[in-house]
Amino acid sequence: MQIRQLEYFVAVSEYLSFTKAAKQFYISQTAVTLQIKALEEELNVKLFERTNRKVELTPAGRTFLTDAQAILRRTRDAVTRARKADTGMTGHLNIGFVKGFEKTSISDMLAEFHINYPNISLSLCRENVAELYDGIFFGDIDIIFNILYSFDDMDDMKNMEYILLKEYPLLAVMPVSHPLAHRTSIKREDLKGYPLVDIKKSENRYGESKTILNAFAGAGFMPDIQYVSDDIETSILAVAAGLGYALLPSYITDNITIREKVTAVPIEGEEKQLPVIAAWNRENDNPARIKFLNGYLNNYA
Repeated sequence: MQIRQLEYFVAVSEYLSFTKAAKQFYISQTAVTLQIKALEEELNVKLFERTNRKVELTPAGRTFLTDAQAILRRTRDAVTRARKADTGMTGHLNIGFVKGFEKTSISDMLAEFHINYPNISLSLCRENVAELYDGIFFGDIDIIFNILYSFDDMDDMKNMEYILLKEYPLLAVMPVSHPLAHRTSIKREDLKGYPLVDIKKSENRYGESKTILNAFAGAGFMPDIQYVSDDIETSILAVAAGLGYALLPSYITDNITIREKVTAVPIEGEEKQLPVIAAWNRENDNPARIKFLNGYLNNYA
């Protein structure tokens, strides 16, 4: 059974004329007759009663007409959805963002995109740096908002493309009772001898740990890590509890409230320590990803 046969059948049923149905498709009456005959043979039922004067649907034909019309409607709908999905107008987009970045205007960005493309469903994933990079290379995530580190010419990073969104200053978050808390700014070497609250890192394969340790080495010491947390909120709580200081970007520290009993002190020379990028795998051909990037995200870069 072919879609074209169903179209011929519905047209003959509506016109009750093989001649008029043939004209609709710009083919001969004989061609329509042969296709209807082939359809009847496949179904093993008679669809039309034909005389020299008129054409009528048989009881089987009337029953089959309802289903044929429904099949054609669903087929047209399927074609429309496929074409829209191919242009990025519908579909699904998986977006990942580094922990803490939800405190920025990313929600406004996503809200505006959702308004403009309501038929593109969104999935959001909040993760650490390494998990996000893994996500785009394993195909689990379409676009990530993540911290850019040095990848030491890793082969599997060659497929990554990105747009720099903003460079954020790094600040030292410490309890309000900390000896350095009253300073308007500090140098990284001022932190020597004080315990550090660090964020858990899954692996060192994307250069995150190396970059952090290099910054401390440049200041002439290695950090004394006393506590490791799984997320930003726990780190701030640990700092408030006096377990140490934490190094956090301004998109997090700008939203710290006085009730959290911590303060954020700028670190001299690290005003652009953390570049945040929107990144994706160039082999990812999701039309929704392309629409988000080319038609929208570029406006925020």
